[in-house]
Amino acid sequence: MRKLQVLVILLCFTQPARNQVAGNSDSLSGNPVFPGWYADPEGIIIDNTYWIYPTFSAPYDEQVFLDAFSSPDLIHWEKHGRILDTAAVKWAKRAIWAPAIVEKQDRYFLFFGANDIQGDDETGDPGDQPIRTTG
Repeated sequence: MRKLQVLVILLCFTQPARNQVAGNSDSLSGNPVFPGWYADPEGIIIDNTYWIYPTFSAPYDEQVFLDAFSSPDLIHWEKHGRILDTAAVKWAKRAIWAPAIVEKQDRYFLFFGANDIQGDDETGDPGDQPIRTTG
């Protein structure tokens, strides 16, 4: 898993790489690999498809969702918009970031940080909302 994370980071922040996929007419992956302002990429391979789960970089009160991107070949990327939104996570009030995905027993779990504090008078406390959700 660690090697894939390094690969994804290199793909996002290095010069374009040559495409090694046979029969593909595109020869470069591009830099960055997909448009937008994203950070903290997490990468995983699921059923021979590459997935990247990044942080949507925006002012904290607008950074309230996560997008995902998938690719069969590390060249062509499909955006999966708003796979998670704070509207669905009642304890997350602002700024979700740094997603991480893990697989256990054929189930996938997405972890992330939320409720960033911007000053000493803020606690990041979600209040009386439950922190653990099931699904």
